[in-house]
Amino acid sequence: MRSKRLLAVCLLLLICGSQAVANFSQAHWRWRKDNGTENKATWISPQDFPATIAFVAGSPVRLRIEVYNSLTNTETGTVNLQYQRGSAGAWTTINTTTAGHDFVMAGSSAYVADKQATTLQIRDDGAGTFTGGKVLVNTWQFTDTINAGTKKEYEWCIKPTTSLSKDSIYQFRLLFTGSQDAFNYGSPAPNMMLRANTTIPGNAGIYKDPQVTAFFDRKTGWIASDGALTIPLSDGRVLWAMNDSYIDHLDTVAGTTPCLFQVRNAALVQPLGNWNWTATSTRIGTSSGIPSLFKNNTDDNYLLWPTGGYQNGDTVYVYNSNIKNSNEGLGFTRGGNDFLGKMIMPSLAVTGFDALQNFNDITFGIGFDTNEPDSYIYTWGVQGAFITSNIVVARFPRNNPRAPWSFWNGSAWDTAISHIAPVTTGASNGVYVAKVRNKYVALSTEFSVSCDAGTRIYVATSNSITGPFTNRKVLYTIPDNELGHTPFFYAPALHPEYINANNEILITYDINTFSNCVPACINNGFNPDYYRPRGLRVPLSLIDSSISLSGARTVVIPVHGGRVTVYPNPTHSCITVSLKDFKGRAANLVLRTTEGQAVYRNKVAVSGASANLTVNLPIGLKPGTYVLQVQNEEYSQVTKVMLQ
Repeated sequence: MRSKRLLAVCLLLLICGSQAVANFSQAHWRWRKDNGTENKATWISPQDFPATIAFVAGSPVRLRIEVYNSLTNTETGTVNLQYQRGSAGAWTTINTTTAGHDFVMAGSSAYVADKQATTLQIRDDGAGTFTGGKVLVNTWQFTDTINAGTKKEYEWCIKPTTSLSKDSIYQFRLLFTGSQDAFNYGSPAPNMMLRANTTIPGNAGIYKDPQVTAFFDRKTGWIASDGALTIPLSDGRVLWAMNDSYIDHLDTVAGTTPCLFQVRNAALVQPLGNWNWTATSTRIGTSSGIPSLFKNNTDDNYLLWPTGGYQNGDTVYVYNSNIKNSNEGLGFTRGGNDFLGKMIMPSLAVTGFDALQNFNDITFGIGFDTNEPDSYIYTWGVQGAFITSNIVVARFPRNNPRAPWSFWNGSAWDTAISHIAPVTTGASNGVYVAKVRNKYVALSTEFSVSCDAGTRIYVATSNSITGPFTNRKVLYTIPDNELGHTPFFYAPALHPEYINANNEILITYDINTFSNCVPACINNGFNPDYYRPRGLRVPLSLIDSSISLSGARTVVIPVHGGRVTVYPNPTHSCITVSLKDFKGRAANLVLRTTEGQAVYRNKVAVSGASANLTVNLPIGLKPGTYVLQVQNEEYSQVTKVMLQ
């Protein structure tokens, strides 16, 4: 079974902070970068959540704090901002003095002016009438009045000094002294950490893909989940299979979602290579009870978690691990035999489930290989052991996944599941295997069931589906850290359809909050970035120096032969695109490299179900294989174009 610990997370989410807004008090707050205007700068973290930032001496950061007066009295007093190192250090007022101070007023900013008025930026519904406060860049002490029944927001632009203690937690508070009523504080207090700005030596050459990061930072539809397994489709789309997911309900002011996810599995449908998240649709199905895309039991105590999938003909098969909520162990157990969920192309409607045989507690589907020159489809599975895991492999007839499966027993294919033998081992149950060009690549994550546990991703490779694999080596150490703690992480995944022009493959992994180290739910808001996949770009040479760095990526061929044809093919400069069974009045034509880069786009009018469209290819294209995508809201097909 995949390494997944949802019950522990659900219990964590119920342990929420309490925003005790009492009478006259400091209430909500939020950290942001000093990279924009008073209302346009980038938020570092959601409302009431800590910030963890790489330390750069003198680099400014801004803190927005709300003050709420629910009394009938008007309050006038002197306003300051203070910090405390740790939870018991002395409170120090931030001013313009640097000597011995860990923080100082920024003095100047390219984006905001000292004492300019603030606009409403904090979510606090029903907390009184908003009146503008001040942005403080140089001024560190001032007198202000907060009328009865009103709230104000102050924003300080401060910067760390060389006296700062890196990797220490700092707390902050606003002082409002001299008022006729006592000033109170909500919970939690603003806190943050500046960490040493160092890189992890073994991670050299690997980086987080900013396009993929932005792709997962969504405002509607799918918001956050674990999972992130891709299935390339024959019509130029990619199906992302997700597990427990937050859908919609993102508070775009506070940057949070409700504290519990809404569905047990979901999917994203992405045009290949298009990382604009608005171009991707979310699928959650219409089932009763807890909605989920894959659901075959009306009892919500049973659920399905996708582990991977493949397409054959006009059907997409998604392996679903059968799970049951339980009082045992970590809150769930196996719910019976697993299933292959079936989706029809091109609508991707779920049409049914094929029950699989008993696999003796092995979960398959953690990678499929459909490109071998025989009549079988191959899939790897994980067999849990203590700490580590056994990675095994099975196969079944390409056109009949319901037929009895065969299992590699160490020397031959065998129909007895009890004879199965490992082809390699994983560092934990978090594993994934895929064919990457000429090699079979196995990823696994270091054992992790909570925060501050494993942080490393391992890799092993083989020339054969059945091994032997090389010894595991550390490929990457995750840098994710909040207030000095590392997250519960798992579920590495290879995405061979996303190898870029620099021969860097996309690898994702999941984090699932910082468990009991750092709250994920504060004041009824959940930080979605604590539960979003991370996307890495990894040079193939770092995985295995003998992985082929030349040759086009495998391109899936269209399902419905003849609906889109291209001639002449190969060509030199001009092609005719012949459409059959076309729907709609216009077609979007996109020509891409095999790495997904668009080199030609055009929208053309189409009259009738059949049409011939002339396309003059851009001058200067290099000879090789390209992918032509023809689509609109009702039609989507793709075919190869060979350029000589």
